[in-house]
Amino acid sequence: MKTLPLTALATILALAACNSAPETTDNAAVNVADAADLDNFDDDAPPVIEDATQAAAVAVPAVPKAPAGAPAAETAPLADATQIEDEIRQGRGIQRIRHGEGWAWMRDGRILRTADDDGDNVAYFRGGEDRPFFVQHEGRSFAYQGDKPVREFDRDGRGRTPDADRTREANEAAREAREQRTRADRARQDAGRPDRRDGDRDRNRPGATPSPTPSPSP
Repeated sequence: MKTLPLTALATILALAACNSAPETTDNAAVNVADAADLDNFDDDAPPVIEDATQAAAVAVPAVPKAPAGAPAAETAPLADATQIEDEIRQGRGIQRIRHGEGWAWMRDGRILRTADDDGDNVAYFRGGEDRPFFVQHEGRSFAYQGDKPVREFDRDGRGRTPDADRTREANEAAREAREQRTRADRARQDAGRPDRRDGDRDRNRPGATPSPTPSPSP
């Protein structure tokens, strides 16, 4: 088996780092290098609702930054998503839902952001809405008006009108985001059910052994 020279290997790793989407964390007090990956948890574990400031931080794709001088009307979705990202990082009344198929961040019971367990589809929701207004999907980002994708952004925040292929991709990303939100909301309800918690305790409690029936005396 051929081995690459160290200089070539270093070049490949540097290019991979340049091509990867920038990351941030869901806790401003924790750096990306010290945060866990989104897929670093047990898929079969029951859903959990956590205080985002107390739980172990996870790394998520960062919202692209708007280029200097770009029109505010064009970059408004980036600004709105960045505001939610910052509020999550600051932990302003934020709770985090961890479930078998991904993550969600909410405030006052309203889901603000979802992420699948590999970070390929991260969606932002305005409070109480079930349709995303901004979705990051495999290195690209899409902004929506209702169900319609209206802008596409690259990793550097440069925007354009999506063509037919990108529109199909954006529609698929929005569909996945809505499904993620539905699953996260179901997990939120399940995690908060007292009967579920009692049931989990019952399943973990050793079963009682019945007393033997005494035999009659001869």
